[in-house]
Amino acid sequence: MKKTLYTAMMLTAFAAGTSVAQTAVTDNVKFSKVSKPVPAQAARGDRPAGSFYHTQFTGVAWGDCDNDGFMDLYYSDVDTHVSSSSIQSSLYLNSGDGTFARMNVAPFRATAFSCPVWTDINNDGLLDMVLVGIADYGYGWDNDKTRLDKIVARVYINKGIGADGKIAFEEMAETGLRPLFNGRNGGKGHNWVSAGDYDNDGYVDLVMTGFDEAARMVSDEPEEAVRAVYLYRNIGGERFELQELPLGDAPFHGLTDGSVEFCDLDGDGRLDLLSTGYGSTRASETHIYWNNGDGTFTEDTANEFIDVTDASCTVYDLDNDGLADLVMPGKYFNTGAKQFNLYRNMGGRKFEKVESAAFEGIDGAQISVGDVNHDGWPDILVGGHGASHEHTTWLYVNGGDMTFKSYGAHYDDLFGKTGHFSRVTHGAQQLVDYDNDGFLDAWLSGWSNGGCTSGCLAELYHNDSASKGATANAAPSAPSGLSARVDDAARTVELTWNPATDDVTPATALRYNVYIRRKGSEEVSMTVPADLATGFVKVAKVSGEVRGCVYKARLAASGDYEWGVQAIDNANAGGAFATGSFTATLSGIDGVETDGAALGLDMIDGILSYRLDGDGLLEIFAPDGHAALSQPVSGNGSIVPAFATGVYVARLTAGSETATLKIVVK
Repeated sequence: MKKTLYTAMMLTAFAAGTSVAQTAVTDNVKFSKVSKPVPAQAARGDRPAGSFYHTQFTGVAWGDCDNDGFMDLYYSDVDTHVSSSSIQSSLYLNSGDGTFARMNVAPFRATAFSCPVWTDINNDGLLDMVLVGIADYGYGWDNDKTRLDKIVARVYINKGIGADGKIAFEEMAETGLRPLFNGRNGGKGHNWVSAGDYDNDGYVDLVMTGFDEAARMVSDEPEEAVRAVYLYRNIGGERFELQELPLGDAPFHGLTDGSVEFCDLDGDGRLDLLSTGYGSTRASETHIYWNNGDGTFTEDTANEFIDVTDASCTVYDLDNDGLADLVMPGKYFNTGAKQFNLYRNMGGRKFEKVESAAFEGIDGAQISVGDVNHDGWPDILVGGHGASHEHTTWLYVNGGDMTFKSYGAHYDDLFGKTGHFSRVTHGAQQLVDYDNDGFLDAWLSGWSNGGCTSGCLAELYHNDSASKGATANAAPSAPSGLSARVDDAARTVELTWNPATDDVTPATALRYNVYIRRKGSEEVSMTVPADLATGFVKVAKVSGEVRGCVYKARLAASGDYEWGVQAIDNANAGGAFATGSFTATLSGIDGVETDGAALGLDMIDGILSYRLDGDGLLEIFAPDGHAALSQPVSGNGSIVPAFATGVYVARLTAGSETATLKIVVK
């Protein structure tokens, strides 16, 4: 077994005061920079041998793409030690011994300024890749000569390990995604694509923000950038469909230079949306959209926030009360004032600003949250360009009750005795247990000050807090008391369970991951990608999780189902799945007649979905027999018709084949 080497530089956190009685100690944090994480990598310029390829302005994605139980790593950007313009695509497979191997030929086409996301798009238990960004490092708007083909939105389906023993991916031919990018340099957020099942239909959906240059090209005012926040519904794991009016009668507010995040903010079992950035108002904006449960959202108007841009914002339950709080760094565009604000979730869809002097205002912020010292409180790793300190990485250690102490910043180590994190901003910071030792390690990459003459860096820090008295994290227990209540008329199932327990994360703060599988099917719908046998959570950045002990899912067909639920703690460790079963007859809709096997209709939660090969005609007949709707359709899609009380008939026709669906509205 290979031995992982660490530099002598250590990061040690020392308590600077007393915390409230119920909090754990805050003096047991220690990190060591891994010196040769990629043993086979040769030196290049002042990039040392054994290092990761350097990078600057891009996001990264940690996930177990080969299902071996260890986190792999992907990112794509220019490494100026190789070329100042050629984009490098880097997939690092985790060897399981603390080291990594870079694939000689990456399975994904090079894409700069990107936000790569691992998620299971087609419910086959394998992590797929969503990769949106720019394929030409020198791209720029050039009026009618603009190379729109250089802005890309690609999806790669994981095909598993091939006969040659190597992992293989296949690019999806038609994704349905509009190509976007979220800025080319500066302090842009790199959390601008988020995955989660917002309509609870068992397939992971996407939301993304950025510039839509194709829409700009055909607009009446092409000199004005077109800013967007696009919501995409996953159609059966085969493609995505843009939801043009997610507010029912309007799109989301278009933004750029910010971030988006799916999260259940009000605890109703449905994913809401946080969106930040620069908008058409010529100012920074913040929007929360509440999920209505019918495929649409309602914009929040009750809360006031200090709006930010040029940073990634995130959500996490920082005070362990079971409600997701808001972490919002960045600058107000019009004044340039740098901020770092927390908003406590008070319940009832109300947020309250936390007054804290612990955080330095920054732009270029990239954030990751998790419990690094096993005291039950989630800590914050963030890099940014500070109001007082440029190019800095901070670890804010949580002392409970929304109190934090900064450690690891370069200015805390004036005499070089304890060391500090490298000075990195504008790239990616991620907490990830890459060696499965029960401690969250730290990844840093981006625009650097020191450590690299070219101003780019990519480093991994091992969490050595055990040497300071911290104990390794243990996964939560399996939930108990599982129950399923099927509503055949509504074509839904409500799943409930009793809270799990954990060694340090309070029961109120545990998050949950639910899976549902129709018996005999190989497809498994899951809110967070995880291993059914071990409970191992396959992604470092968890999104789409369930908060609370109730989850209401939509069902596509009658039959016997099995389901399970696991708890996830503040160190992102997943416990064992508890399992149950239920039977659904879906008697609320009186039959579906399908004359053609290639055609299909389905009505769930007010959303009428259709599927066909090629082109066809969709019609809806009202109770009095007249055609309330008649429109050409193609491929797979959905609509949200407005129904009054009565019995309707939907008919899908393609050539000589038809599919009909009777819909009873009570």
